[in-house]
Amino acid sequence: MVLSNLAMACLSYEKTRTSRLHLVLVVLLYCISSEISTSFAELQRFEHAPKDDGSVRFLVVGDWGRRGFYNQSKVAVQMGRIGEKLDIDFVISTGDNFYGDGLKSVKDPAFLDSFKNIYTAKSLQKQWYSVLGNHDYRGSTEAQLSPALRKIDNRWLCLRSFIVNAADIAEFFFVDTTPFVIKYIIEKKHHYDWSGVSPRGIYITNLLKDLDAALRKSSAKWKIVIGHHAIRSVGHHGDTHELVRHLLPLLKAHNVDMYMNGHDHCLQHISSLNSPIQYMTSGAGSKAWRGDIKEYDSQAMKFFHDGQGFMSVNLTRSDGVVVFYDVLGRLAMGNKSTMNASFLFFSAMFLVLVSCCSAVDADHELRRLHHASAKADGSLSFLVIGDWGRRGNYNQSRVAHQMGIVGEKLDIDFVISTGDNFYDDGLTGVDDPAFEESFSKIYTAPSLQKQWYNGISARISQILVLGNHDYRGNVEAQLRPVLTGLDSRWLCMRSFIVDAEIVEFFFVDTTPFADKYFTDPEDHVYDWSGILPRNEYLSNILRNVDSALKESNAKWKIVVGHHGIRSAGIHGDTKELVSQLLPILEANNVDLYINGHDHCLQHITTPNSPIQFLTSGGGSKAWRGVVMPYDQSEIKLYHDGQGFMSVQITPSQVDIAFYDVVGNVLHKWGTSKDQLYSTAMYM
Repeated sequence: MVLSNLAMACLSYEKTRTSRLHLVLVVLLYCISSEISTSFAELQRFEHAPKDDGSVRFLVVGDWGRRGFYNQSKVAVQMGRIGEKLDIDFVISTGDNFYGDGLKSVKDPAFLDSFKNIYTAKSLQKQWYSVLGNHDYRGSTEAQLSPALRKIDNRWLCLRSFIVNAADIAEFFFVDTTPFVIKYIIEKKHHYDWSGVSPRGIYITNLLKDLDAALRKSSAKWKIVIGHHAIRSVGHHGDTHELVRHLLPLLKAHNVDMYMNGHDHCLQHISSLNSPIQYMTSGAGSKAWRGDIKEYDSQAMKFFHDGQGFMSVNLTRSDGVVVFYDVLGRLAMGNKSTMNASFLFFSAMFLVLVSCCSAVDADHELRRLHHASAKADGSLSFLVIGDWGRRGNYNQSRVAHQMGIVGEKLDIDFVISTGDNFYDDGLTGVDDPAFEESFSKIYTAPSLQKQWYNGISARISQILVLGNHDYRGNVEAQLRPVLTGLDSRWLCMRSFIVDAEIVEFFFVDTTPFADKYFTDPEDHVYDWSGILPRNEYLSNILRNVDSALKESNAKWKIVVGHHGIRSAGIHGDTKELVSQLLPILEANNVDLYINGHDHCLQHITTPNSPIQFLTSGGGSKAWRGVVMPYDQSEIKLYHDGQGFMSVQITPSQVDIAFYDVVGNVLHKWGTSKDQLYSTAMYM
């Protein structure tokens, strides 16, 4: 009828140019009003029956669509496992469903590659209720909203804003949050598809009015609001101020129980201190590990996990249970929250992941250990080995045998490990058989039954350093005293000092310095528990190392880390250490920097620094066959094979030797405080 009236208007207004302009204005006004009219209507409602026992169970995942990459597929596998265990009713997606710029059209293969072909578990063949995220708005929003996608996969249901009603148990209010955020409107870097939400002011006003009316009418036991953007978050993006101002007052006024969101690529639980609202973030469906966390109120912050994972929710008329899982399907640090309608409490299983507590620990002075020389002349000798833990394979056992021979000849005092102690992915726990198979049963020579110092930068009693591969497992397992009980030689910490009178060793946890483990972890999962907030953790380490070096009056100062500062190996220089750690070492007259990481043996000097850069990372798998371009005058040794290093120190002299897998001496170098000398037996 409206269209026929417009057609009649077309005939009557066709006579003059001015009339035609008026007609265009009428048609435009009609199009705008018809587009806006959907906002004036009540929110579309869907019914989802609860189970026979009156419960509702579902999973929540967000920020996922990356064609299986960044551990999306691994998260999907665990969702399938947990979904089957809980017999879930549906899945909620908190948005950013397709990276990096949404869907181009309903025929975009990303729908299959990132959704249909990823979430294939039987338990996940349930209804998916999805909202749009800011990345979705960079593509065709109409494509994701189109019923055509439901013909491709009938699980898919995505609308801007809508309601799912589970009888009188729970009502879910899905809210389109992206148009609230002003920065997307004004920024020019990306193109956003605002068709369907303009004029923005009217769209938001109507949405809030509709939501207010729906919440007021609701008699459900649980009221849960879902949006893409966080209201409260300590993650990278933080609070969304527009939602705090416009949406939060409605939620408080209508006694909403939970607000669930994505956007920040993490898992978190924040409690409101002035309302019953619980803020739950599940935005870790794929790329995560941002490595930063904002300041927060410790009373409000209940849980934060800076890694991939998802969330499950089990609701009954009287209770609600929320559980966070990591990429391996484990309770994320044992996180389980139980609620009832009147108050929130935490069960005995709930362990709060207070990542900032590590920053508090890191703020203390580095732990200092004393190692008195047993030799009458006060000298000290030790071996250095790195990148070794492969259950004896890749010549690890042969290197260990030669270490025993040289260790006996030199009557060593201890062994230093430069990290990557257990391949490929650290230890899974203190009962991981890799500890015995790669350490206790390999380094069996009598001369190696001495203290092993393994660096990792720690806050509990053990000593060795951690490498990046160690961070892929359970970091706390390597740090725990339980391992020292299994083998008394083992001592692994994050960052610490060993004071041996004539020399001081400063062990530094270098893995958290490397940006790539946070920004591009590939398919790997890193255990960052204990180092977040990352920036604060690193600042504290650098400050403490600088202070300790300044206070040191040792004849020799040696710094040990996993990553190379200077290296001609495949990994090359670690630019973050060059810019942040090296200036401190140079300012405090450090003599040697010892590392692993590159699977080789090398000795590098630089013309503008007295520091000797020594790599001992040939403990097992080596022979990379790659040497990076380097000034040949600076490389004193480069051996692309297995081996280890020995160091002998007196009050006036240091002597270093590198050995290959059969015990041949490859290179010797020595220095004193009065005279420098070097003997290169083999290059």
